[in-house]
Amino acid sequence: MQVSIGNVAINVSDLERSEHFYAEVLGLDVLARIDAPEVAEVIVGRKGEGSQLMLARHSEPAAPGPGGGFWKVFVQTDDAPGLFRRAVDSGAEPVMEPVHRPQWNVTIAMVRDPDGHLVELGQIHTA
Repeated sequence: MQVSIGNVAINVSDLERSEHFYAEVLGLDVLARIDAPEVAEVIVGRKGEGSQLMLARHSEPAAPGPGGGFWKVFVQTDDAPGLFRRAVDSGAEPVMEPVHRPQWNVTIAMVRDPDGHLVELGQIHTA
């Protein structure tokens, strides 16, 4: 038996605003839209690669999970400084300016999305 994580879901207050942030600002693809009476969802990611993120807006406020276990969304990019600037220029709250971590050969930056979720922008260097 093979097991994998299909996606991670986060609650958002404004589905259209969050879709714009993740698709237009960060550059992820909209993979699916689901509209049910109790929840509207948009799934973003890359078709056939990586993880997916489900943005969910419930018709009734969703109860928070125990301990609020959500930490961050990791978005991999080939230009962390450029994507950080694009996100901040589009109104994202800057949390951490891009910094190169030579011990892991990555550059990371952090912003908050429109609902305050922490988004880590990571660039893995191959050379």
